[in-house]
Amino acid sequence: MEAHRYLSDAHRRYLRIEMTVAAAISAVLSIVFVLLVFGAPAFVPMRGWNGLIVDAAPQSLMIALMSSLVPTWLTRRRRTAGAIAPLSAGRSWPRPALVRSLCIAVPVAVVAVLAHAILLPLTGERWSFVAVLSFKAIYGALLGAVVARVAVTAALADPVDA
Repeated sequence: MEAHRYLSDAHRRYLRIEMTVAAAISAVLSIVFVLLVFGAPAFVPMRGWNGLIVDAAPQSLMIALMSSLVPTWLTRRRRTAGAIAPLSAGRSWPRPALVRSLCIAVPVAVVAVLAHAILLPLTGERWSFVAVLSFKAIYGALLGAVVARVAVTAALADPVDA
């Protein structure tokens, strides 16, 4: 990301913290939702309404939405309070936090479902529950961290009154 060159050490540290928090929360929520959605069967099918591919849509949408919305609000509040310095203006994003988060989350969810639909069937027709639990936790953590990085960088570059 081009803006990375202009980040101070404090900005980098702040981004690492926010990405770590988003990853941890997203991993835990992913595990909880696997248990709620699938229960604890021996195997989870790849296809169908109760399969991994379909489940990629709500998981990806919610992880991306919350990993964008909450860090945006927190970063704006911290910037307003003077706890973190702003970045010089970067890419222009919608100013309302919910609109911005939806602009991030919806395309992320679409791409994620397509990637799941293309790649997961290459691994078989079903996965063990332990494999599903592990995959969902790791996927949620990675997605949360990446989305938080984008959202926090954008929020750091927002006008102070945003």
